[in-house]
Amino acid sequence: MGQTLADKNQEHWNNASHFVFKDKWIQDLQNQVLEFLTGNVDWIGVQFPTGDNERQTKLMDYACGNGIVSRSLHHLFSRCIGIDLSAGMLDEYRATAAELGLDNSRMSAVQGNLLAPTVTPTTPPLSKEELDGFDLVAICMALHHVEDIALATKRLAERLRPGGVLLIIDWTAHDLSNEPKQQASAQTTPSCSEGPHNHHQHHHHHNRLHMHDGIDQKHPAAHTISHNSFSRDQILSLFEQAGCAESQFMLADRLSPVPGARSGQMQLFWARATKL
Repeated sequence: MGQTLADKNQEHWNNASHFVFKDKWIQDLQNQVLEFLTGNVDWIGVQFPTGDNERQTKLMDYACGNGIVSRSLHHLFSRCIGIDLSAGMLDEYRATAAELGLDNSRMSAVQGNLLAPTVTPTTPPLSKEELDGFDLVAICMALHHVEDIALATKRLAERLRPGGVLLIIDWTAHDLSNEPKQQASAQTTPSCSEGPHNHHQHHHHHNRLHMHDGIDQKHPAAHTISHNSFSRDQILSLFEQAGCAESQFMLADRLSPVPGARSGQMQLFWARATKL
């Protein structure tokens, strides 16, 4: 039996974990993510306990890498749990926790694949209670490495408490027939959708060829990628299928330099939804 996409990702990112975060474009990208997350907590919309309710609040940083989501939002939660296929990436996550001065009770890392058709225990093992009831589950720059994105979104939503938030950060397609500046300024305010999606908000220019960006197949990580990018309708549909509502999708306010992209630039999106 050949390698699964998950196997390829585990092998590649184990090797890449030692140097990938030294690349300037990765550092710039992570700064862009941190800037957005820290500046848009209200938009993310996690409902934190109030009054005498002293329940523990939890963040799952899925496919955590070095923990940029946890780094950005850890101060809002009682506990952050990073989960990744790659042991090397988990070492990076633990290094971030140490840098932040957070012990294992506040920011811990486990190896596992919660998106597989059959889920096996994490290493070290966490109880069902520890792996459920999250206030926020985030997957940042990793959904494009997942084969079955519908199953993945459903599995992640299942880890939320009712009213919890699922946050997806990834690449959206930008049209290379338009000027990057125009694309960067489009839809920079949240677009809400529940139920049927609003196709009229998409402006299709049928009189010219659309050339959507993506990672060049010669890129060292190309074999780990299942989707070059995602559309707004695609993400909102995934949320709906996963039993989430109050969905919002927002484009980044600027393009991100990506050396492996065909045009040298790609565009992030931020998307969130609430578990019913």
